[in-house]
Amino acid sequence: MPSHHRARVFQTVILILFLGLSYLSFVLVHKIAQSRSEESFQVLADQILTSIDRRLEEYDRILDGVSGLVMASDVVTAADMEVYAKSLDIPGDMFVLDGIGLASAGSVDPGAGAGGPIVGGMNKRTATSSKPAEDQFIVQYVEPLASHEQLLGLDFASDSELLPVAERARAAGETIATVHFPGRSLQDRYPQILLLKPIYKSSQDRTVFLGFALAVLNIENAFKNLTPSQGKFLTLHVEAGADTLRGPLEFTPASTAMTPDFAFHQSIEKFGQTFSLSMSSTPQFDAVQPFRARWVVLALGLFITALVSAIMHVLIRKNIAISADVTRKSRDLETQIQENRCILENAMLSIVSVTKTGQIIHCNEAALKLLAHLNGPDNMDGEMISDLLPDFDMQEGDGWSKVVIAPMAGGEPLTIEIEKKTWFTADGEERIALLMRDITVSERLTQEIAEAEQRWNLALMSAHIGVFDICLQTRTSVVSDVWRETLKIPALPGCNNPYQLQMAKIHPDDLAILKKAEDFCIKGHTERATARFRVNVEQDEWRWIESDAVVVKRAPDGTALRMLGIQTDVTERFKLEQMKREFVATVSHELRTPLTSIKGAIGLLQAQLKGVEISGVDRLVNIAASNSDRLLSLVNDILDLEKLNAGGMKHDMEPVNLNEILTLASKQVEPYAAQWNVEVKVVEPEVDRNIWADKKRINQVITNLLSNACKFSDPDTAVRLTAEVQNACAKISVSNIGPGIPEKFRSTIFQPFSQADNSDTRQRGGTGLGLSISRRLVEEMGGSVGFKSDPGKETVFWFTCPLADDLEIVRVA
Repeated sequence: MPSHHRARVFQTVILILFLGLSYLSFVLVHKIAQSRSEESFQVLADQILTSIDRRLEEYDRILDGVSGLVMASDVVTAADMEVYAKSLDIPGDMFVLDGIGLASAGSVDPGAGAGGPIVGGMNKRTATSSKPAEDQFIVQYVEPLASHEQLLGLDFASDSELLPVAERARAAGETIATVHFPGRSLQDRYPQILLLKPIYKSSQDRTVFLGFALAVLNIENAFKNLTPSQGKFLTLHVEAGADTLRGPLEFTPASTAMTPDFAFHQSIEKFGQTFSLSMSSTPQFDAVQPFRARWVVLALGLFITALVSAIMHVLIRKNIAISADVTRKSRDLETQIQENRCILENAMLSIVSVTKTGQIIHCNEAALKLLAHLNGPDNMDGEMISDLLPDFDMQEGDGWSKVVIAPMAGGEPLTIEIEKKTWFTADGEERIALLMRDITVSERLTQEIAEAEQRWNLALMSAHIGVFDICLQTRTSVVSDVWRETLKIPALPGCNNPYQLQMAKIHPDDLAILKKAEDFCIKGHTERATARFRVNVEQDEWRWIESDAVVVKRAPDGTALRMLGIQTDVTERFKLEQMKREFVATVSHELRTPLTSIKGAIGLLQAQLKGVEISGVDRLVNIAASNSDRLLSLVNDILDLEKLNAGGMKHDMEPVNLNEILTLASKQVEPYAAQWNVEVKVVEPEVDRNIWADKKRINQVITNLLSNACKFSDPDTAVRLTAEVQNACAKISVSNIGPGIPEKFRSTIFQPFSQADNSDTRQRGGTGLGLSISRRLVEEMGGSVGFKSDPGKETVFWFTCPLADDLEIVRVA
């Protein structure tokens, strides 16, 4: 039988066993629950029986009290009976009696209703031991009289059913109950019975009979509310024994709603009557019994059976799968062994397996060819590796090593790279695998590359250019000797990021410039990271260094991985530029003073010639005024540019209303726009906001962009000045329709003195400094500048300014 068939049979046997255990547990729990419920019901029934006995004894004690009242008094009056009845709270207490009274031999006391004395035998001084007549037992007093007036004066002899009961009670000397109540028909229901207790002169002497103490008992109330559980957890049905005229009397009706789960029957003898008690459980009692435990146990057993079945099913399937997997993997292992043997035999890498002593066990084809090239035998098995490679030390530990073999006749030396790896067989025997590779060609190429690098290094040293290579993933770097010499940074052992050492030597005012340039390049905002900064090389000697780097390798997601760059010492060049700037500034200052005078003088001439007709003079004066304005604008632009380059321009930053500055700039440019037959239109933003800027300089930027747009717009067109409020800044744009910006000029448009080299541009004039100055001003005020141009269509220049409200929020935070 297959293993999976045996597993199925075992699973079936286990399931049958678990089902049998579940059923046995169900039966056992049911029996335990049934037994405990029966015990609980019996406890409740015993409590009822105890309460019944206690309550009936209480009734008997009340009659004993009446007897004691008679025996303790010479004369018992109606007032005495009334006081006694009130002391017992009759009939106030529903569980006591409805009424009590006295019956004696003789006639009714005429003053019974007013508290007169008892006559006819109840006066102990007149009582005799003679036996009274059988029909002379007369009820003398009854309390409360109002509800039992029909009993007053009742002669027992007149009631054929009551008299025998009275005689039996007198003869027995005990309390006797009669289910017959005088004055009621046979068809009436009998909720009340009479209790008769004989009274003697003394408890020891029964020869002198005084009469009867009687009590009216509501039999239904007598058997109600015996315990808190009655009516809630069980019901009581009582029947009194039958007499000659009637059958059994039911005092508490039985419930017929449903068949109870538990019942108890018992008869008790009391007051000369047999009371049959039937107690049954209520639905509420049945509901709180632990009968559901058997179903819980059964459900739990079935659940466990199902769980075991599922587990066994999973285990069997897993066992089958494992068996199939073992078979498959055995085949795969055999295939892999054959595949490895094939790979080993056909590998390009020479592999030799030797013993600990160096005796060859096996060689693949590549190893045979390599060793045969070294004049080895055709079959290497059993040969010693030391005979073939005398320079290889078998005693060294695992790892790589190189062996150089002397050249054969007329050839070059062979360089063999050998990796030694020690392993152990399943029996613990030590084996050594030698992986050999002919690296003669790669060694020659490495040598050639090293020589080439040395030549390049010499060339860089001649040009005095320092080179650095940064791996942004591992945060390591490699620098050239010239770089170290330029920055006077020595080579420290164990330092894997020498490029970072220069950060401590850079001037604090220039460090942020370098970091910002490199960060923009790494994030892809700029193509190159160019910066000029000061470095303290030694003894507070500050040198100007110019750095130019580019990211040469990025990940597929755009993350920068490697940066390569050069750094050169430009201190001397910087000094020459500084001298040039100072010279230009001096010349500009010297020019502005006479130019201002010339402009003023020409202005006076224009005022004097106004309205005077002198042939050609006014035209010459206008030409001189126009050229003086142009020359003064050029000098001012040169001075602004030099201030920006020298870092000497200060900005009075304040909140500036965006709509107001747009309107102001447009009005200032309107006369200039009219010269070119162009209209200036302002599109204000919907929400009035403030920008954070120098009002004078931002106005200079806007007017500069507007004047350029007017100058290069087609006639009868409009220059649009718009503003857009973005997240934390305002974007101001100037657009026009014209020839646009040539493609070759776009890369240098923001450089100083940069102009498109065509006749149209030259005719329109300009210094080439406006856009450069505007860009520098915007960047120093925290914004950025850009443009977009479609030749022959629309050209848009834009710049951004931070919003004053957002800036204030950031400052407060």
